Amino acid sequence: MSVFNRVVVVVISVVILVGAVVTLLVSTGVSNPDILPFGWFESQLTGAAEATGGGAATTIIVSGIIALGLLMLLIFEFVPLQKTVPLLISSNEYGIVTIDKESVCLLAEKTSASFQNVRSAKCNLVESTEGLVIACRPSVALITNVPELSVEVQAKIKEIVEQLTGLAVARVNIKAKYETGEARRLAVR
Repeated sequence: MSVFNRVVVVVISVVILVGAVVTLLVSTGVSNPDILPFGWFESQLTGAAEATGGGAATTIIVSGIIALGLLMLLIFEFVPLQKTVPLLISSNEYGIVTIDKESVCLLAEKTSASFQNVRSAKCNLVESTEGLVIACRPSVALITNVPELSVEVQAKIKEIVEQLTGLAVARVNIKAKYETGEARRLAVR
């Protein structure tokens, strides 16, 4: 998301959050309806302050939910997402060598996509005690023999990742899917 979009989201969220908190304060009787400057929304806040029974309960609950939701949104917006821990390739007296998990996934995706009937691939990985477990989801041409291709892709991904990174690969799981665009073209013929 671009910086401008994030700023717009934050500003709108803060404005709505302030409105929800003010409405909550007025409807619970903690503050007067003239809390905002220049008499902004005083008639609406007076209505919230004078509400009784179900109307007051609804106003309090809705304001509380909106305030909590927007507070969580702002927290998620400002708290940086945790970076994935890189994979350790080697460590010696000269230093350490690591590689990002995304880079290993990219390597597996490009290796998978190098096969003739593989249109694209999306791969993920997790670490296990035996080595890396790579899950790959290739999109293949409709005429592809999936069992044969899967064995070839599994072997090649394992070979390339181990050869280029030095990391052990325990398993390569394949979940193939036929490309939908090609199925439509075949149905038209």
